[in-house]
Amino acid sequence: MYKSLPKARFGRHFERLNLLSSGAGSVTVPAEVKSVELIFKKRTPDGHMGPRRFWRENLPRVQFHNPELPIRVVRIEPEAGEYKKVPALLKINFQDGTTQQADIKYKHSNEILEEFVKLTKAKPAEEVILGH
Repeated sequence: MYKSLPKARFGRHFERLNLLSSGAGSVTVPAEVKSVELIFKKRTPDGHMGPRRFWRENLPRVQFHNPELPIRVVRIEPEAGEYKKVPALLKINFQDGTTQQADIKYKHSNEILEEFVKLTKAKPAEEVILGH
C-alpha cells in the first residue's frame, strides 16, 4: 500500500495521507452502525487471503473516514488439523442490537468491500487531496 512513496519526509506524510483519504474503502458509514468485527485466520491458506488484504488495504480507509466507528479484528491461530474449520466472517453490529454477518472465505478484498458497503449502506466519502 505504501510502496513508491517520495523520499522526503513531508512528501511521504502527504502521500500516505492521500492514500488513506482516497481510493477503495473511502466510505462513510451511517450512524446506525454500532461496530464492525472482522474474523479470519492468521495464516492465509484456505480462503483467508482476501480478508487479510481487506484488513490491510481497505479497513484503514474505512477507519480514516469513520474515526468514531469501533473496528475489531480477530485473527485466529488454529490448532493442528483445524485449519479448514476456521471461519472468515465480517460482522456488522447495529445500534438497535441486530447483527448482520457475511461469510468472506475465498472472497477477494474488493468483493468483501462491496459486501461491507451493501451491509452497512455506506456512502462514498468526499475525497480530500492534500497538496505538497
